[in-house]
Amino acid sequence: MFILIFLYLCLLCCNLHAETECFPKSSEFKMKGDYLLGGLFGVHYAFSTLHQNIPEAIICSSQEFSLSSYRRFQMMRFSIEEINNSTSLLPNVSLGYEIFDHCSDTKNFPGIFSLMSVDGSVQPWKESVNFSKVIAVVGTGTSTATMTVAPLFMMDLIPMISYGTSSSVFSRKQNFPSFLQTVHPNKDVIEIILRFLEEFKWTWVAFLYIDDDYGRDGLDLFVKKIKDTEICLAFSHGLREDTNYTKLINQMEQHRINVIIVFTTKWTAERLIMSAIQQNLTNKVWIAVDAWSLHKELPKKTGIRNIGTVLGIAEPKLKIPGFDDFVLSIKAQNQCENPEQDPFCDQKCNYSCVSVEDIITADPSFNFPVYSAVYAVAHALHAVLQCGAGSCNNSIKVYPHMVLEELRKSKFTLLNQTVQFDKNGDPKFGPYAIVFWNEIGDAEEIGSYTFHPKHNFDIDESKIHWHGDKKARFPSSLTSIQFTAHKNVFLYFKSIYLKINSNFYWTEITFYDGKKI
Repeated sequence: MFILIFLYLCLLCCNLHAETECFPKSSEFKMKGDYLLGGLFGVHYAFSTLHQNIPEAIICSSQEFSLSSYRRFQMMRFSIEEINNSTSLLPNVSLGYEIFDHCSDTKNFPGIFSLMSVDGSVQPWKESVNFSKVIAVVGTGTSTATMTVAPLFMMDLIPMISYGTSSSVFSRKQNFPSFLQTVHPNKDVIEIILRFLEEFKWTWVAFLYIDDDYGRDGLDLFVKKIKDTEICLAFSHGLREDTNYTKLINQMEQHRINVIIVFTTKWTAERLIMSAIQQNLTNKVWIAVDAWSLHKELPKKTGIRNIGTVLGIAEPKLKIPGFDDFVLSIKAQNQCENPEQDPFCDQKCNYSCVSVEDIITADPSFNFPVYSAVYAVAHALHAVLQCGAGSCNNSIKVYPHMVLEELRKSKFTLLNQTVQFDKNGDPKFGPYAIVFWNEIGDAEEIGSYTFHPKHNFDIDESKIHWHGDKKARFPSSLTSIQFTAHKNVFLYFKSIYLKINSNFYWTEITFYDGKKI
């Protein structure tokens, strides 16, 4: 079966529109070095699924541009430049990179094959041939994209360090032996969500999730986590490109839901929140996950306060010294007089130039994970080459599996954080911030959640301004509910609940102020 899949991918590689071969001399996507790192960043994003009759690669530059992903892309470039200028880390050794715009989950194999190749050829059947020209890959940014490409890198134990993938499946080392991540897995985010619900005694909630590997994993973990608690999952729904948001919002209103967990990506959250504004949905509490909690535009949208209060889980806003100056320098070198030839695209672009201010002020989510991923590879290579006292042993032949072995043993300090991984390749570093979308349209930090050395949840509730009805933070009394047979169902209203043991099929029970009518 695997052979057939690989032959299909080879056919795809041979028949694609090879935009990956077109690296202009001034391209920001490629730089030579003694050792090469691969990078996969969704600088553009393909929204719709394209149906084609033959294997064909997508032209990413024709898709929608993602400023936040472009910032992460520049963060990788900055990290490598900073390491190359260091006299203590990898002295007299230079790192290079080859980065690809990974805009599609299933149609970006040109870049993958390029990273896997040696001298332009992929020959996995020759055991004596080095399978890859890169010593490690930084990326991708989503669980579905990673699920598609990771198995190809796992075959030869090429380290793949993701800055945005969080599905729990990647913690299974029997399936993903050379995969690590610098962002917390979904189970950690779900744990924080549960603490939110417990802190404010929210027990009647909706869970909206993007209908892909990332979102479905989040739902599964949430359902397991609330088992044997007083929290009831009153409504859940997978969000897709064709979701009818009018119908969805009406369903939530029928279920008397005030607390809505939104476990989805930035793009999908935008559609949901804008629909809520347009339909005049009010007095809700929205819990945003790290994929969209630091959104730059949504908190400033007209009518955003009307939908209620947005609380979120986010990476702390960590300023990385030197990055702003780096952006200034690269934009000075690459003045974009002709937008059609902007060098940060592998090919032609169809949008105007991006300013320095745009990049610096863009959503900073997942920037430290990129920064720490690059540094983790550098420290691992430093160990492999037995570097010290201003020099490295350049006679050592470096293979990806050697870098992987040292990555697993990582322990170094970066911006006052101790970077290390557990046995599953998950990070043992990095707190989360608790944010509130305030009146001026900023994601204001109002608390934190730390995992190491012990779990600690801290939130300053006095900083939260509950938008809309002051009672919006409390779930309203249930007036009507339907429930299914053979389940113990808890019906909550005010501060008491009624437990109903049911042995019958669909039934409707109506309550008024806790009394059965």
